Amino acid sequence: MIFNGINDQSVELRIINYQFPEITNCEYDSNWLLMSLKVESRDGNWEIVDSFLLVRELKTMIEWFEKLSHDVETDSSSLMFIEPNLEFKLIKKTKAEKHLKIIFNLAPQHENAYEHKEHFVYAVYNEKDLNLIVKQLKEEIEHYPQRAIS
Repeated sequence: MIFNGINDQSVELRIINYQFPEITNCEYDSNWLLMSLKVESRDGNWEIVDSFLLVRELKTMIEWFEKLSHDVETDSSSLMFIEPNLEFKLIKKTKAEKHLKIIFNLAPQHENAYEHKEHFVYAVYNEKDLNLIVKQLKEEIEHYPQRAIS
């Protein structure tokens, strides 16, 4: 899944596997996803592989983008996760366009990043773009169902 930003910036988010594929009976450990995050930004380019999203958080991300694509009010203007490595922030919303900041915190910053500077990719999406994001996120999570739900 690639989030294209303005000025040829991009964020690529891919599921590699479950962090613990052998653990299937624990609500959290069974559902952490090992993710690849590749960033091309005005601050530089970097790539990490880390477990920073749960299956249910990725499902929440899909729902959030679906609401944006249908111009429905979201529960929050920010989409944050248990691990604070990645955040999506709705900056401006019109019927025609949604302006987002994809923000990187803590671990995903490249080694040359300034510690006290916000690192982000700015993106502007129309309905077609948002529908494509939803489609690609659904394809990404298709082989990784939530496990160990009681």
